[in-house]
Amino acid sequence: MRMGLHTIVVSIAGSAASLVTAKYAVALAKLLSVKLVALYVVDKKVLQDLLKSRIFVDVEARVYERDLEQQGAGILERIAKMAQEKGVAFEGMLMKGVVSDEVLNKVQELRADLLVMGELKEMTSRTEVFYDEGERILRRCPCPVVMVKNPAMVEALYKETAQQ
Repeated sequence: MRMGLHTIVVSIAGSAASLVTAKYAVALAKLLSVKLVALYVVDKKVLQDLLKSRIFVDVEARVYERDLEQQGAGILERIAKMAQEKGVAFEGMLMKGVVSDEVLNKVQELRADLLVMGELKEMTSRTEVFYDEGERILRRCPCPVVMVKNPAMVEALYKETAQQ
C-alpha cells in the first residue's frame, strides 16, 4: 500500500484561466513535494461534431486539430518552465480523445492522489450539465479534486512559493 502523496494531475484547457489553474497546481506540488503531471487533451469529439454539422470540411478540421495540438504543446511548455522555476518534478502530456475519458483514464493509470482543475463554467440548462466535460470529470474522478478559484489568491500563493 502506498503511503503519502506522490502525484498531482492538473487538467489544462486552452483558456487564460488554465494558467491560473496551472500556477495553483505548481504551488501545491511544491508545497507537498510531489510530482506534477499536466494533461492537455485535444477534443476529438468536438472536431467530429464540427465535421458532422458541416461547419468544417475535412481539411479545415485537420488544420484546426493541428492548431489545437500546437496550442497544447505551447501551454505544456509554459507550465514546464513554471514547474522548473519552482523546483517541481513535472511531466506534460498532450493527448487526443474525449476530454473527460482521457483525463479520468490517465488519473487512474497514474494512481494520482489529487486532480486540480479549473472552475466549472456556469450552466444555462440541465442538459449542459450532462455534456460538460469538466462536470463529468468532477463527478467521476476516483481521487480528490481541487477546483481552482480566486485568481488573485492563486497569484499571491504562486509568488510566495519558494524558488528551487
